[in-house]
Parts: sequence; structure tokens; C-alpha cells
Amino acid sequence: GADPYLKFSGNLLILQRKYGKYMDSKIFMKDKDKALFRILLLCFGNLVLGFGNAICLQTGLGADALNVLYQGTAAFLELPVGTASLAASGVMVAATCFLDIKQLGIGTILAPFACSFGIDVGMAVLPAYTLFPANYGVMLLGVCTIALGLALGIYADCGKSSYDALIYGVMHRTNWRYHQIRWGLDLLFLAVGVLMGGRMTPATVIAVVVTGKMVTGFLHLLNKINFLGGERLQAKNGDVGRMSAMDY
Repeated sequence: GADPYLKFSGNLLILQRKYGKYMDSKIFMKDKDKALFRILLLCFGNLVLGFGNAICLQTGLGADALNVLYQGTAAFLELPVGTASLAASGVMVAATCFLDIKQLGIGTILAPFACSFGIDVGMAVLPAYTLFPANYGVMLLGVCTIALGLALGIYADCGKSSYDALIYGVMHRTNWRYHQIRWGLDLLFLAVGVLMGGRMTPATVIAVVVTGKMVTGFLHLLNKINFLGGERLQAKNGDVGRMSAMDY
């Protein structure tokens, strides 16, 4: 049969056509000249994100909570890590549909495939970095790469990655900030990943603590550079899809 995630993506496209005004598709209505560039930027950001995941995986330290979830899902379902990341993304997208569907867009569909490709490429080309203490330094490089990829995807603003869409969906329902929600979800995903066979190490705890703030820092930088021009990311009443860096 067809890939379940592909089926879900097709249904999401139908939803976007039917209920587009409720979804984060305004880019295609008011910024058409930069729409393609924004989509490419989001895909590039998620490719960087996936490659950062692969760097962390090759250290043998587990690192980032999503890595542990992907490892656990892959072990439990006997799937490649890249495919496991697609399955996890599908679940997060489904949850976001109930929280705040406007956080979803064309980028939400494309992002998991770019991330999965980045993971598989990284796992194929990168050597293992398991020698202590160098592996901790490489792990921090991987976490920094993950944070950069996440920030680029958010900055592109054409439909968030599945994880960020979920975080923003929770932000829509609560008064919590980005890094607070990320800490909570990271701990949840970490527990689920470990239960399914993923590996947790001290490096994982470090990654959980610093990733959210690293994303904040990169978003501050991108907002200052503002290479997309026009409106910067701002907090507006009734529009939590465009939050200021202070809200992270």
C-alpha cells in the first residue's frame, strides 16, 4: 500500500485548499515573489537539521531528545532512522491539527522529507566519533547545527516543521514560551524514546537544556540580518505564528 505519511500529506493538502484561511498559507497571498525562496530556505534548514541529527547519532551519545525518539522508534519498529523520523513527524502533525491548524502549511509537508534525507545522507557519509572526550565536542557541534536548522525553518515562515508546529500549537493554547514548551516536550519524547529502545546519556540532558535557547539565539541573529526583507517576525494579537524572539 501507499506510504501512510504520503497519504496523510495528501489529506493535509486537501485541508489546506479547503480551509486555507485558517492555515499558515498567507505567504502565498502577500509575498508571492519570495514564496519559492522561503520554501527552499525551509527545506535547506531541515536538511541542516537532519544532518545535525546525524552528527549527534554518530557520536554514540544519543544527544537531542528527538534523536532518542527516532532511535527508539527505529529500534521498536525495525525501521531506518530516517523513516522513523517521518513516522514521528506524522504523529506530531496530527496533534497540531487539533491544537492550531494554521501552523501547518506546505512547508510542514516538505520539512520531514528534507530532514529525513539529511539524516540518511549524514549517516552514510559521516564517520563515527566515539572517542572520549572528543565525541562530546562533536555532539555539541551537532546540537548547534540542529538549532541552526530549526531557526532557519522557523524564519522561512511558510509552514513550520512538524515539531515547531506542535510547539507553536501549544503556545496558541497556553501562555508558555517556546523554550519552556520545548523542554517539556523534549522530556516527554526522551522518555518515550528510551522506553522504545533509544539511548540516553549525559549528553542528552545537555542537549535538552541548551537547544531551545540556541534556537532563540539564531532567531535573534536572523531577525537582525533580515535577509528576507520586509516584515520581521513579530508577536501580534491573534497571530502566534509570527512570534518575536522575546517570546522564545
